[in-house]
Amino acid sequence: MHKVERREQGATRRSILQLLRRHGQMSAVELSAALDIGAVGIRQHLAALEREGLVYICGLRRNVGRPAHLYALTERAERFFPKHYERLVCELFESVAAMGGEVAVQQVLEQRRNALNATLAPQLAGKSRATQVAILAEQLAEQGYMCECEQLENGDLLMTQYNCPFDCVARRFPQICDQELRLYEDLLATPIERDMTIAEGGHCCRYRIPQ
Repeated sequence: MHKVERREQGATRRSILQLLRRHGQMSAVELSAALDIGAVGIRQHLAALEREGLVYICGLRRNVGRPAHLYALTERAERFFPKHYERLVCELFESVAAMGGEVAVQQVLEQRRNALNATLAPQLAGKSRATQVAILAEQLAEQGYMCECEQLENGDLLMTQYNCPFDCVARRFPQICDQELRLYEDLLATPIERDMTIAEGGHCCRYRIPQ
C-alpha cells in the first residue's frame, strides 16, 4: 500500500472517530453521508477500527427497511482525544482533598473560576449574547473541549462540548462541573440550563443559553 493511500485511510478513520465522539453513536449510512464516502468503504473502515478495538456495535436502529447497526467509541479510543495531563491533575486534587477535605477542593476550584473569569470577561464585554457565546466556545475549543455553538429556532443558543479535557477528574470531583456552569453564567450574566454532562455518562456536555 502506498504511503499516500495509508495517510488517506488514516485521515478517514480519524474523521470517523471524531464524528462518533461528537454524536455518541452513528450508523454506517450516517457516517457515509457525513463524510461523502460510499457505504461499502465506510464499512471497511469500521471493520478495521473494530479490529483495532476502537469502535464497537452498540445497538440496532430499526427504521423502515433493513435495521442498521449503530457504532460507538470504545474506551481505548479515548486516547485520541486531548486529556491535558488529567492523571496528574486527578492526583493533585486527591492530595488537596486528603490535606484539606472537600472544602479545600472547593476553594481551589473557586480560585480557578475567578481566574478564568478575569481572563475571559474582558473579551466578552460589550458584545451581543450570540457573539459572547461564539467567543467563549472558541476559547473552550482551544482548551480541548471540542466546543461548538448554534442558534435554535426560538433564538436560544446551544453550546455543546464533545470532549472533557479532565474527564477522570470531573468524575471524581463533580464540583468541577458545578464551577464550569457558574463560570459560564457569570460570564454571560444569565441562568443557563445544562441537560447533559460527559462526567455523568453523556456523550457531551450541553448548555442551553437564553438569547
